[in-house]
Amino acid sequence: MYFTRMELDSRLRETHAILASPHRMHGAVNTCFPDTKDPGRVLWRLDETNRGTFVYLLSGLAPDPSALMERYGVRSPDGWQARDYDAVLSAVESGREFAFRLRGNPTHSVPLPGQQAGTRTKRLGHVTVAQQRQWFLKRALSWGIDVGTGESPTMEIIDRRLWRFKRQEHLVTVATAVFEGRLKVIDAEAFRNQLVTGFGGAKVYGCGLLTLAPPRP
Repeated sequence: MYFTRMELDSRLRETHAILASPHRMHGAVNTCFPDTKDPGRVLWRLDETNRGTFVYLLSGLAPDPSALMERYGVRSPDGWQARDYDAVLSAVESGREFAFRLRGNPTHSVPLPGQQAGTRTKRLGHVTVAQQRQWFLKRALSWGIDVGTGESPTMEIIDRRLWRFKRQEHLVTVATAVFEGRLKVIDAEAFRNQLVTGFGGAKVYGCGLLTLAPPRP
């Protein structure tokens, strides 16, 4: 696995266009891989911070971001960096604690009109802070991590967005929340599997990539 960080130049008009549309950003991410090879599941995340605008990739195939960086990126020797992800996976052990960040797509299923519960359903996004936090807490144990309880969580939501963008002729709406905080690994194998396959849905639109760092004081 390869983990790649790319810094985008948000001053460019073309960059503004892809920042506004996860569908267009997904297309830009695809240019990092040759058409002749299947990169498999590619996870990506956009982070717009006061330090800059970054795109992170996790892929099973080594990327070549030169085309993306030429069009949208910061032109500097360290504009993008890629490294082997095995060191991160090897560091994941039960009992260890990490700081983390995840852009998730908190959703729930509801029956379609005229359908009984348990039959055909439709996925809807959670839109309140309480719903989105509960979505994460409810899934944490199955992901192999402990992030506290509803009364005392070790994470918070630092950004919430309702994205609306065109995909071909259809209008797509995606609710996202950025979770940040501290986690404790309780099942290393389950957590490692989630790290490489992603957390939750809407992965094609930049959700599901969880990044780790040493725990903050």
